[in-house]
Amino acid sequence: MPVKDQFPYRKIGFILILICISLSSYALKERFEYTNLISLKSPSNTVNPELVGPENLCIVFGGVIGTYIGGGDPGDVYSWLVMGPNGEEIFNRSGGSQFETIKVSFNEVGIYNISLNVRRGTLDIYTSNLQIKVQKGPELALLPDYLLCGETPVKLTAIDPQTSNLSSYSFIWKDQNGNIVGNENDLIAFTEGFYIVELFLRNSDGSQDCLITGSSFVGPPLDFKIQQSAVQICEGSSIQFETDTPLTGEWFIRKSGTSQKTSLGSAFNISINASTLPSIGVYEVIFSSFDPNLPECQSERKVAFELKEAPKIQINILEKPDDCGNPNGNFTVQAASSLDSLVVEELGFVSGNISSGQIINFDNLKPQIYTIRSYSNGCELTNLFKLEAKDPPTSPNPPTIVQTNYDFFPESCSENGKVAGQLRIQFPQGSVVGNYRIMALGVGSILTGKIEDQDSLVVDLDGGDYLLELTIDGCTYPIEEFRIEKKPQVEFTVPTSINICEFFDFVPETNQNLIFTLSYPDGTSKTTDAQNPFQLTESGNYSLVGIPKDPSTGLCPKIQTFSATLSQSIIFEPILKEEDCFGNKIYEAKIEGVDPDQTSIRWLNESGEIVGRSTVLYPTAFGDYSLIVQPLGSGFCPVSPIPFEITAPILTVPMDLEANKICPEPGFSIIKLNTNEAEAVLTEWIYFDLVNNRKDLTEFAGLFEITVSEVGTYEAVAYNRLGCEIGRNFILVEESTLLTPPNLEDRYGICSKENTIPPLDPGDFAAYSWYFEQELVSENRLFKPSEVGEYTLIVTTVDGCEFVASFTTFDACDFEVVFPTAMVLDDPSRDFRVLVSEGVTEADLYILNRQGALIHFQTVNDIAAEVPILIWDGKTDGKSIPSGTYVVVLMLRNPIYGFEEKITSSLFVID
Repeated sequence: MPVKDQFPYRKIGFILILICISLSSYALKERFEYTNLISLKSPSNTVNPELVGPENLCIVFGGVIGTYIGGGDPGDVYSWLVMGPNGEEIFNRSGGSQFETIKVSFNEVGIYNISLNVRRGTLDIYTSNLQIKVQKGPELALLPDYLLCGETPVKLTAIDPQTSNLSSYSFIWKDQNGNIVGNENDLIAFTEGFYIVELFLRNSDGSQDCLITGSSFVGPPLDFKIQQSAVQICEGSSIQFETDTPLTGEWFIRKSGTSQKTSLGSAFNISINASTLPSIGVYEVIFSSFDPNLPECQSERKVAFELKEAPKIQINILEKPDDCGNPNGNFTVQAASSLDSLVVEELGFVSGNISSGQIINFDNLKPQIYTIRSYSNGCELTNLFKLEAKDPPTSPNPPTIVQTNYDFFPESCSENGKVAGQLRIQFPQGSVVGNYRIMALGVGSILTGKIEDQDSLVVDLDGGDYLLELTIDGCTYPIEEFRIEKKPQVEFTVPTSINICEFFDFVPETNQNLIFTLSYPDGTSKTTDAQNPFQLTESGNYSLVGIPKDPSTGLCPKIQTFSATLSQSIIFEPILKEEDCFGNKIYEAKIEGVDPDQTSIRWLNESGEIVGRSTVLYPTAFGDYSLIVQPLGSGFCPVSPIPFEITAPILTVPMDLEANKICPEPGFSIIKLNTNEAEAVLTEWIYFDLVNNRKDLTEFAGLFEITVSEVGTYEAVAYNRLGCEIGRNFILVEESTLLTPPNLEDRYGICSKENTIPPLDPGDFAAYSWYFEQELVSENRLFKPSEVGEYTLIVTTVDGCEFVASFTTFDACDFEVVFPTAMVLDDPSRDFRVLVSEGVTEADLYILNRQGALIHFQTVNDIAAEVPILIWDGKTDGKSIPSGTYVVVLMLRNPIYGFEEKITSSLFVID
């Protein structure tokens, strides 16, 4: 099957970068609570307090958390103060045993100071300070994944080589087994697996600080494993290898310690006979395949096995039997190496712990083949020893041996394979009675039988080398060593089993020009040329027959079987598993219906590069990603990558505070917080009075606008949905000192005839709002009312305080005048007088006789409304005027409003 059909995306990737001082535990594993923002540990059992914690911290992902321990007894009281680089207070808390350990978040580089005071009872027993240097951590250059192409090593780099203080860091590289494999910034990796690097600075006491751990995977593009039948074999045996995934590729073998590898050809599986290996020792078997998506990178995996030395023995004949039926033969077996045991099957002999050089004697033996098995270090050696009678016999009356005719026929071809060869024996003397044994070299007895009154014997045998032991009438005939010629067959390989995911395009592996016929589990079959695929969609047992396309090759057909299982498409999706206060996120592949260990997982970045292959992804960049999951050991599953986006987290939000000063009315200030309310899901408010005493305003939790009445500093802190602080700011609330109200009278006149009244000026304020009958009519400082009615003025000071003043208006130009047209001299109740309404401020009175002579003049400049003015008793120069009719002229004025009116009337004077 083409590998591109199996795994459409390649390039291994997985990185884990952790800040080792609880980077994620601060917000990921604890539910946020308003009153408990600091994660606390259990109290220490240390008797004497001691301030302990890292002196050097490195910010890698926007912040770092430092853990500091005070020690002491459970009853001690701890007071912590952490001051920032600019002298600002970062942390100030006191309490009992829950404050024995604190975790402090540092978000800016600089020098911090931590102070600890420990009180026991009423006595302060311990005071200490610690200076903390928070610096920007190094830029990690370690990639999430490195491709291991063939046997070319890969260079891993921990941090940017241009880092200014590179020499200040110590490096420890470890492989996935925990073995230390390097101590420099760079590591040359030759083998597949995970590699972990630790880099740190040295503290003043020699301990590690600013510890950063990175991990990367080194491996080939393709996912597969090599399965082997054994890890050790002995001389004279064989070993089989196969990949767990049906991939096409080439097999190689190499003796350990050497560089030259030998090709074993292309196949789904191979078998290696120990006899083809040059010597005992450890060998590497390598499978190499190419991913069409990465043709420049060869995917190789290797396994090892050991070829162990077989036991060594030496067999010496001391005496042959006198004749074919006489049991007086003798031989010895000498151990050429130490043996765990020695077995002679025909004699029922078993002996253990035989030393090298030890000789064991066997006598009184009849002529036959003896199977001698020796065991050592888990290996077995089978020797077939021919003990034949003397020729000619030396016994006085030896049995007669009749010359027997042997014919050997080679294997031949059949329709679906080949037919075994034959051994044919003809007994010239006619029917005989006896026994026969056929022994395979290096194996032992494979076929035994009786000859019962037969003149011939026919035995089917596969091609190979054999020994024939023939006993007739108690006489062992001379041992016949013979060969059945093998008939060559076509060569091709198939996987032992295939896991089909909906369908699988199967192509047998061969380098010959063959025709294949595949029989399906449902009984149907299909024939096609080599290199053309068979589409498999059924689970069950399959059989495949291969025949040569050119019959003249003389190759026999070959049949091989394999099984298939059918899997359903995998249901999977990426989910956000965890995220911390510094923007780090952990994604997990949620896989249903199959064990995740039995899947091939690929996390792809927006460039199609694989950045992870495990169930979890630790992304190191933001952008578009996708996830694809395939079952291992299977064909192509028609699944599409599931895309998802990793967006940059909002780690800070604006914290704009605005507040007015506390005014006399209403006696409070409103503080407003302008921020990103979608991100700031919770707020905390803190009050500091004028002597810096702190009070947590828990009643305002979650609010963005609060009302306060006390002078002091108010701090707002915003937290996101994880309980992470994303912003804080404070503002000073003061009492206003601008307490002068607007300067206005209660009543003002207007002139409906010609309004020349000067505008009203209430004084200097920041804002003005003039209302007439509740309708805003002006926002200017100067205002000239033009209507009769009620007016309201609201002024705002620069402190934001409001003052309210009200006044009414009247029409000063629409006045009324009342005076008599007759008067009685010397009668005060009936004298001459004038009444005017509000609006007239000046008046002149002229009394003229009929001749037009002025007999009386009077003026007034301060006139009260409805109060008589210009009172005249009818006398001039102390004397009453004569009775009669006179002319009255009134001049009425108001200079403020700019009017003057003349009224002329007559006055009848009675004596």
